[in-house]
Amino acid sequence: MKKRSSFAIFRSSIFALFLREMYESVGVKKIGYFWLFFDILFVVFIFAGLKSVVRDASVPGLDMVIFIAVNIMAFYFFKDTIMLLLNSFSTNKSLFDYRQVRPIDVLFSKFLFSLYTRILATLVMIAIGLYLNFDLSVKNFNMVAFSIIWLGIFALAIGLLSAVLASFFDFYKRFVKYLMLPLLFLSAVFYTVESLPPLFQTIILYNPVTHFMEMLHGSYFYALDTRYVDYVYMIYWTVIPLFLGLFFYTRSEKGIIAS
Repeated sequence: MKKRSSFAIFRSSIFALFLREMYESVGVKKIGYFWLFFDILFVVFIFAGLKSVVRDASVPGLDMVIFIAVNIMAFYFFKDTIMLLLNSFSTNKSLFDYRQVRPIDVLFSKFLFSLYTRILATLVMIAIGLYLNFDLSVKNFNMVAFSIIWLGIFALAIGLLSAVLASFFDFYKRFVKYLMLPLLFLSAVFYTVESLPPLFQTIILYNPVTHFMEMLHGSYFYALDTRYVDYVYMIYWTVIPLFLGLFFYTRSEKGIIAS
């Protein structure tokens, strides 16, 4: 029998875990796929309705329904990825009895599953938008794609570090869970940085997610730009957590398996 390389084992393990994740999340439930985008649609319509009432907060030349839909899709991709990765080690301990399966394999499979579900939900949202005759034109498609890919890598970095910390500190899971709701309102999801007073602009720009949202705003919508985006700041927030996550994981892999 031909001996498989480490990469071949890693690839096969991730693919098998991805199929397992897909079956458990949406395959068992007949309406599983519906719930992938129902929560996003619900939030979009609620806040789009509120925005239509407060017309003074609207930006000229900007469709607030599309604006909120794009932002919610991006933020939920970030949030759901982190929440999936956060529990990836603790909820899959039985899989570590198989020698071929390592904790990081589970983490990457969940990341790919999160990416898959958001692509599917995005296609559904685009179909709905086209059916309702919304203007879905994009200012710079390549930069929009780059923004989402970078946001995914950022979520992977934070998720990896969070998964390692959550394996040893139970309170950390609760901390991340409670953090997500205020982060939704403090990340320029329902507004632009430009629409805020200078003092609030300074405060909110300490949040790295705000920079990703502003990058997406300026790349997608013709009426907006990326003047508030600090790309160096975003690189630091992507590279440092990724390095720390990989460092702590390699040092504690045996402890994660044994815990």
